[in-house]
Amino acid sequence: MSGRPSVLPAGEGTRLRAAIIGGGQGCVSILRLVQDDALSHLRMKIVGVADVDPDRPGISAARELGVPLVTTDYRELYQIEGLDLIIEVTGKREIRDDVERNRPRHVGLIDHVAARLFWEVHQAQQAVIQQRTAMRQHVEEEHHWIAQVFDSIPDEIVVLDLDQVVRDANAAFLKNNDLTIGDVQGCHCYEVDQGVRGECSVAVEDCPFFTAVEKKQPVSIVRKHYDSDGRARYAAIVAGPILTRDHVVVGVVEMTRDITGRIRLEQQLKAKEGELQEIVDHAPLAVYVKNRQGQYLQVNPATCAMFGKPRRDFIGKTDREIFDRSLADRLRQGDREVLEKGTNTSFDMDVELPSGRAYLSTVKFPLFDRAKEVSAVCGLSRDDTAQREVEATLALTRDYLQNIVDHSPVIIITTDLDANVVAFNRGAEVALGYLADEVVGRPAAVFYRDAEERETLLRRIAQDGSVREYDTVLLKKDGTELPVSIALSELKDSSGRKLGTVGMSRDISQRKALLNQIIQSERLAAVGRLAAGVAHEINNPLAVIGEIGGFLTDLVEGTAETDQAGLLAALKKWLPKLNDQVKRGRSVTYRMLRFGRKIEAEAAVVNVNDALDEMLPFIKKEANLSNVIIDRHYQDDLPRVWIEEMQLQEIFLNLLGNSIQALKAQGAGKIKLSTKSKKGKVRIQVRDNGPGIPEEIKDRLFDPFVTTKPPGQGTGLGLSICYGIVKRYDGEIRVESKPGKGATFTVILPVWVAPAGRSGSPEPEPEG
Repeated sequence: MSGRPSVLPAGEGTRLRAAIIGGGQGCVSILRLVQDDALSHLRMKIVGVADVDPDRPGISAARELGVPLVTTDYRELYQIEGLDLIIEVTGKREIRDDVERNRPRHVGLIDHVAARLFWEVHQAQQAVIQQRTAMRQHVEEEHHWIAQVFDSIPDEIVVLDLDQVVRDANAAFLKNNDLTIGDVQGCHCYEVDQGVRGECSVAVEDCPFFTAVEKKQPVSIVRKHYDSDGRARYAAIVAGPILTRDHVVVGVVEMTRDITGRIRLEQQLKAKEGELQEIVDHAPLAVYVKNRQGQYLQVNPATCAMFGKPRRDFIGKTDREIFDRSLADRLRQGDREVLEKGTNTSFDMDVELPSGRAYLSTVKFPLFDRAKEVSAVCGLSRDDTAQREVEATLALTRDYLQNIVDHSPVIIITTDLDANVVAFNRGAEVALGYLADEVVGRPAAVFYRDAEERETLLRRIAQDGSVREYDTVLLKKDGTELPVSIALSELKDSSGRKLGTVGMSRDISQRKALLNQIIQSERLAAVGRLAAGVAHEINNPLAVIGEIGGFLTDLVEGTAETDQAGLLAALKKWLPKLNDQVKRGRSVTYRMLRFGRKIEAEAAVVNVNDALDEMLPFIKKEANLSNVIIDRHYQDDLPRVWIEEMQLQEIFLNLLGNSIQALKAQGAGKIKLSTKSKKGKVRIQVRDNGPGIPEEIKDRLFDPFVTTKPPGQGTGLGLSICYGIVKRYDGEIRVESKPGKGATFTVILPVWVAPAGRSGSPEPEPEG
């Protein structure tokens, strides 16, 4: 068939020009009928569509199909030239009446009721057409299928009329006899050479054709004949009458089968049975068959090995004749169910075998005879003892590990790939105040003060595989914060497939409190060490204040020869300077008090260069007294970092103090203090030309209580505290040193990038 016919047949004009009022589904259906040429007999063309709502589906469909006039005012349709018919499908009586009154008289009207009836009739006609088409197609397919089946049958088939004239023959008949359909059609069957059935006998009593016609039922015979080589061949011939509905015979179908081939097939089947028996005999499962009386008909070697008995002890006997009553009753389990219901059953059971206690996994299923009745039970049993022992061991191990997790004081939380909580141990319940049922399935971000912090940790895990010793705070159920140290890593199965994350958090409240005490002690110790520098910083403004005060006293007491105007001018000149020196002294004492104050670390955005410059005056006096020069080399446009400013100053007060003490021992020296940025990191370096660090303690330098100073001159906690501060802000601290060649300490901190909604700035100094 060619493609879809055109809307208007070639050579014919449009008979009916129609317009539609109403843009609903009825309009869409009519447009579809016209588009699909379902109304070709009307030669209809839709020339206009109207609906007050320009967004109705019919309006949209009309525009897509290129209908000449699409409007929201149906009265405009009256102006269409050559309009023959208006189809009203709005279903509104007032519109239908208005159209009836005002339409041009030559224009016909089909209202929504008629249109609906027309649509239903059309649909019914279409359904009938489709049904007839489907039936015709089905008949054609059935005819084609029958022809295929006819030619696919390996037996020879011929169709004869009542005169024994061949009307048809299948492919097997033509191929086996080296004939074409033209060679046999119109010939009598006994005139055609047939190698399989042999020479045809026309004797009525020997021919199945006549018997089938006479008895009006299928007839089968077996004929023996000899081929050209003198070998005996057997053919089975079945003749079936072709009957009309009135049970009148109009022909015969004869099918001839070479029984010799069937014998060969039987031999092949026996070979297959042998192969199947080999499979059963070598199967690692115990395979056995019992009849309805429970007697064993077949057992394979695995069955004999499992029960420690030869095959002869099974065949023809029941379980109770072979085993003790207890074992026999266990082995009969499921037999009755299979025999009565004809369905499969499976079960596990513990049995006492000659080899010891065993755990058998068994499946039993029915075997059916030709009458489709259950004639026997086949059983397959597998010894799962070893597997069960492994499973039991795994279960004990799993319970043991789960017991450890449940009773661990450490907070253990696992999440899935969507970051939702999967496991929440007892330690987490105690520490955070939630029950496991309250949080399992919820996002793990609920425990974090800042959701962005967890996202940052997940990105680090994705990059490095794990996060170790990360200090933060978790939110408890009551809203309070719990300081913890987190170890977070990916959770994978045995094949390496990612399952989620596992996090273990330790409560570090006491450790943090102790650390703060140690830091405060170190700060106070540093205050004492810096007393000289502070005194120098304060003495300078005090000396200036004293000079100015003495000068002004002399003026007031009249010891200086000056007039009133000169006194006023001197006061205006020297009082601002006096005030500046007071502010300078106050600034020094404020910074000293802030450094020594016991406060929680409040991180902010810090200008490293400014923070270092604010700290240097405190240690400059000690450096001068020790004949040590501190050279600064700062990068001008150094990016800022996120850290608590006083802690940053504490780090370098400690590092510079260590270098000054090392250089003091050798009489003099230089320290280079430098800053620079590279690849998103800020590097602050303290390099001296002192004696260096002994090699034996270099690797332990940041451990608590490790010091290079003589007894009584250091606690060994300074560098450990520095290390902890740097790590808290995702930084690094490195040391390079060789004996006699000085030491270089490098602190590396990430450049601050402002997250959404976060900003930071150092604490301002008070005015006045």
